[in-house]
Amino acid sequence: MRDWRKAWYTYGQCDTSITPEEYNDYTSSLHASSRNDKMEEGNEKQMVVNPFTGEANYEITEVDGTLPDDLVGVLYRNGPGKFGINGERVAHILDADGLVVRFEFPEPGSSITERRVKFTSRFVETEGFIEENAAKQFLKRGTFGTAPRGLQSMFGEPKRMGLNADPEEKPPLLSRMAANAFHVDIKNTANTQVIAFGGKVLAFWEAGLPYALDPVTLKTLGTDYVGGPKVSPGKLPVNYVPGLPKELQPDMLGGRAHTAHPKMCPRTGHLVGWTWAQNPMDGSMEVTFTEYDSDGFRVVASESHVLEGVALAPHDMVLTENYIMLTINALSMDQLSFLSGAKGPAESLGMDGRALVRAFVFPRPTKDRSTFAPFVVNDIPACFSIHFSHGYEDEKTGNIVAYFSGWPPNDSKTFLGAWGGFCPDYHQIPVTNYWRMVSPLPSFIILFVEREICKFINVMHVLLQEIDPSTKRCVDLRVSPGSENVCCEHPVVHPNVQTKNAAFAYAQCCNVVGDSSAPLGYAKLRVDGSARAQPFLKAGERNEAVDVYWVGPRRFAGEPLVVPKRNGNLDREQDGYLLGLVYDAVKDQSSLMIFDLERELKDGPVCTLWLKTAMPHGLHGCFASDTSVKTSCFC
Repeated sequence: MRDWRKAWYTYGQCDTSITPEEYNDYTSSLHASSRNDKMEEGNEKQMVVNPFTGEANYEITEVDGTLPDDLVGVLYRNGPGKFGINGERVAHILDADGLVVRFEFPEPGSSITERRVKFTSRFVETEGFIEENAAKQFLKRGTFGTAPRGLQSMFGEPKRMGLNADPEEKPPLLSRMAANAFHVDIKNTANTQVIAFGGKVLAFWEAGLPYALDPVTLKTLGTDYVGGPKVSPGKLPVNYVPGLPKELQPDMLGGRAHTAHPKMCPRTGHLVGWTWAQNPMDGSMEVTFTEYDSDGFRVVASESHVLEGVALAPHDMVLTENYIMLTINALSMDQLSFLSGAKGPAESLGMDGRALVRAFVFPRPTKDRSTFAPFVVNDIPACFSIHFSHGYEDEKTGNIVAYFSGWPPNDSKTFLGAWGGFCPDYHQIPVTNYWRMVSPLPSFIILFVEREICKFINVMHVLLQEIDPSTKRCVDLRVSPGSENVCCEHPVVHPNVQTKNAAFAYAQCCNVVGDSSAPLGYAKLRVDGSARAQPFLKAGERNEAVDVYWVGPRRFAGEPLVVPKRNGNLDREQDGYLLGLVYDAVKDQSSLMIFDLERELKDGPVCTLWLKTAMPHGLHGCFASDTSVKTSCFC
């Protein structure tokens, strides 16, 4: 557990108490004989990172193996990186400020020139980041429970134990309510995804608009409106009250948010994303799907729809040649707890892990609506979808098939509550060692092997979901055949098969015995129907059929990304590399592992690039084929 906690330490020495002047004096005298003792105690190795901006710039010189010549371009990754302010840690890791990193893989040079990868990092300097750094305290509410305190003379000051110490217990209810009641300006941390497209690099957070970054330096340029109208900062993604004069509308209304999980269409090269805003009067949600061209981020087509009975935006989406599908998990919002300041937005969510799930299916905005009409699927068996690897329309049946990581039916009542505290703590997650088969339901067959635990809440599976557009029914939902007992997350495919029947998916793998654990490797899963199902594997039995590479003892694997080889055959899924960031708790250092997909994963990486410091356990990212960042593939 101690090693896993270290994977969630704040980046560099950004928990230091030094002043900017001391840092500047230190960096200017690094090569002098004298040393500042205070800085030495802060670990000189980590001071390659500016503790105030998260900036680091250097060439990677520690390399195991050989860097492939046909891996050329720029890798961007995003995730929580600065876990608090002035010694006070956030209440939940997903409330941390975003940290974007950049790896530039240059063109191969002459035989006498050593090819080196350049590394750059920087915090996303959102409005909240800047304001809180200046005030040296939390000023805005976080999505997952971080919040300002009430009057300190009345309720006391925070203990400020350090950004790498356990967050302090919640202040008293009266303190939380006094500071946060009706303050609905939730902090945009820009910590979830980063994509490169249309000459822009954008850092996303799913409950607000993205921030634009300089593609090379990663300096924050400001809010990007992704082709839509400008909105004032601090507004909730809630539409105005119909019929009410504008001067009487609450100031907090009128904002909008963009999903953190847009998709790339491999055929058209379009970026497909969507914005959303809640409708305050009827509990519905307005969504606007937009397709963008890589030439200047130009809007190609846009279409708005209303999701009836949906008060909360889904996390991810499915893109096929003709359809966009949004799966709506069974969540509900306790508005009183949120508006009163008693709880944060995510804390106010109630989860019903045994309720049926719905899916809304829409024609892509570039399609003729008279040919492809929207429809709703109301009979998806209980599950909880998280991240979709890909989806496609079956040529034989016309059905929509989608693969995703998710949780089986469970009795959890809170959303991501097990991620709270310092980091996801598996000792606090109840573990049940019994598996059960669910009987087939009317109108379709389910083979759903489950166990009452998962990664972070229940055992995380890769699931297969099939929907028949003609009957508007879910005709199949099962653990993806061949991946039984594989606990995994963040599944991805080769970007050229994002909307096709892929042969392989790759995932961050926790274990292959159906247990709940930290991510310890990478798995290759066969998803084209040729893998043999193993429904009778018992709890604790290994799935020996899966190709897995374990990154090593006391190491933790980050999300994978599949990158096509330069000048490779896009129709061959093996013509690519899998890239994954790995944290080594023994060395307290992170590395980027590069796997050649022509080989089995279990044969190990062909190259490992060692950073000079440790990186926090991140989230999503993208790879641009060149520095013009005109387009990219992402996870």
